[in-house]
Amino acid sequence: MQYANATAAPRQELTDVIVEGLTSDTQFVGLKILPPSPLRLPVGHVPKIAIGKGNLMRATAKGRAPGSDFDRWQSGIDSLTITLVQAAEEVSLPDEQTLIYEDYFAFETFYAQEASNRLLRGIEIDIAAAVFSTVNFDSNNGGAAYSVANLSTITPVEDIITAIRLLKARGESPNTIVFPGVIYDRVRASADMKSWIAGSVNPGARVSYDTIQSSFASMGITQVLISEAYVNQSQDGTTNSINPIVPLSYIFVGNCQPGELRTGGVGRTFYWDKEGPIMNISSYRDEPKKSNVIRAMKTTLEAITNTRAGTLIATQVTT
Repeated sequence: MQYANATAAPRQELTDVIVEGLTSDTQFVGLKILPPSPLRLPVGHVPKIAIGKGNLMRATAKGRAPGSDFDRWQSGIDSLTITLVQAAEEVSLPDEQTLIYEDYFAFETFYAQEASNRLLRGIEIDIAAAVFSTVNFDSNNGGAAYSVANLSTITPVEDIITAIRLLKARGESPNTIVFPGVIYDRVRASADMKSWIAGSVNPGARVSYDTIQSSFASMGITQVLISEAYVNQSQDGTTNSINPIVPLSYIFVGNCQPGELRTGGVGRTFYWDKEGPIMNISSYRDEPKKSNVIRAMKTTLEAITNTRAGTLIATQVTT
């Protein structure tokens, strides 16, 4: 049974607006890296079969004489404990404000959309912290620092191929490349990537995330994501401090899969589905203050479940 509250009512029309923002707002890419996965309880246990302990990636090779015993192997299973964390906030919309501004724009819908964006930024920050982390993934330096001064010498093609081969040698199937926005701009302008995309076969071809994806398609890459999300990190009432959510320090290459964990991938964004959708927006009436209140809430955990399925290319730059 999903959470219900007679006072805080889920707002379907607000959810519709939020879904439109989620599907059209390309600045947020986190949920394509760690796709949503529902949990029935806020604390869960997920079985995990590791390659070594599970005796995986071996080959049947031992000969057997007629009537002799079969060679037998045993698989060990670990479990991963997942504890979801709730983040929530509300915005109060006094009747006086609503009455003044409702003729100018869809007052309640605008603030519902902003509540959605705040939730999405929170998810994006959590996913970036999990994915662009040398605690979770190994990292190797690129051939040269990804600085503007090195546009003629950086080797993104070789760096990406090296990362893909590294993962395939582990038995993983990388399908995703994620660039921080600024690093993507430099890769797109680099002599190496221009030559790789155009060359002698496609003269005049332009470098884009689509052509980068198609150029690595034969190696299994199905999506190239550009993180363009920014966040205001200042405190209320202070000067704005707006910075990229994803650091410039790394390019991510890995296997990102939606659906059940058995389909693979580096991880998931787990959420408590009994409470509602991953983007949970409701509203209620605060009559003593003559206000409608929009509540935004998520109970999630952005978890890396397979560290072997991803790797980082160190760009060797931070600006």
